[in-house]
Amino acid sequence: MIALVRYDLSMLVRGQSYIAPFVLYASAIVTLTTNDQGPLPRVYTASAMTIFICMLWLTVALINTEEPAQRAMTSVAARGEHRVLAANVLAALVICLALTALGLIYPIPAGDHTWSSTDLVIGIVAQLTCGVTGIAGGLVCSRIVVRRTGYAVFLALGLIGVFTLIRVLPPVAPTMVILGSDRPATEMVTPLLLNGVIAVVLLAGSTIAAYQVARRQE
Repeated sequence: MIALVRYDLSMLVRGQSYIAPFVLYASAIVTLTTNDQGPLPRVYTASAMTIFICMLWLTVALINTEEPAQRAMTSVAARGEHRVLAANVLAALVICLALTALGLIYPIPAGDHTWSSTDLVIGIVAQLTCGVTGIAGGLVCSRIVVRRTGYAVFLALGLIGVFTLIRVLPPVAPTMVILGSDRPATEMVTPLLLNGVIAVVLLAGSTIAAYQVARRQE
């Protein structure tokens, strides 16, 4: 499995399709958090929102690096589509963790904040929640499920709009609301963890759905 994850990451790097979402993420973090003096959880709103969009984009790019015929050969060599898909998800999670670290650490020296370990926990949970949701959306928008690029783009934009604009729909919008609220940091942890659980459930569901679609197309 480690070899498959390394293969996925190397294919992404060689194809250079990671550059645009990485630049978007870094630019957003630098622009939106530099010289900020507000509460640290509010600063992490920008990181969480951006990581959701970028992980959706990066997951699609990661999976679509292989053409269908090439993916079929990879599945044979890996002894099953389920192993290839699992490696795709794990590779996306590795990227998500790297972006989370950047979004967590950069705002601290770049601004003027009084922070605690609870604030860091909030930042980690919020970003991972939104990043994992982005991975789930990316699986649904990838070539595995949607073969036509145009349809995939419209679906991705629709998912971004739905998850970020509908406040009652977990887990992204409620996470943004919690981070932007005036409640104490200690009271944010539990609802953020609940949204994190929902994000994991969404990822599991989208992975199963993508696998079922891939099996039917074999």
